[in-house]
Amino acid sequence: MKVSELARLAGTTPKTIRFYEAEGILPAPPRRQNGYRDYDDVDACRARLVVALRGLGIELSEAGRLAELCATGACDAMSGDLVGLVAERRRAIAAAMEELAHLDTELASVQRMLANGEPVPTLCSTRKEDC
Repeated sequence: MKVSELARLAGTTPKTIRFYEAEGILPAPPRRQNGYRDYDDVDACRARLVVALRGLGIELSEAGRLAELCATGACDAMSGDLVGLVAERRRAIAAAMEELAHLDTELASVQRMLANGEPVPTLCSTRKEDC
């Protein structure tokens, strides 16, 4: 199959497929006599997996490594490695959510003070004596 078909099956663009190939995330496929890349079903499965892992926020190099494991028949090892990566991503997301909740609380407080014409202790006002 051509790069455009592989990209469609993987849910991405031909440009992304070419980038993954250039970065070594996907192996270079054989080429037809006309120079077009000639991907097979294994390549399609591998590309879909890389795209799916990237959608979960897995780093590109790690997504490529995991896809390589599965493409070589070590899907159980890939799944085992993925368990830890998913847990790590969830911890990072929880920390980010906590940070965002704190930021939202701070912003709401500043917004309320500004709306009521109150001085905001953490900000300098236009009045020199308030700084």
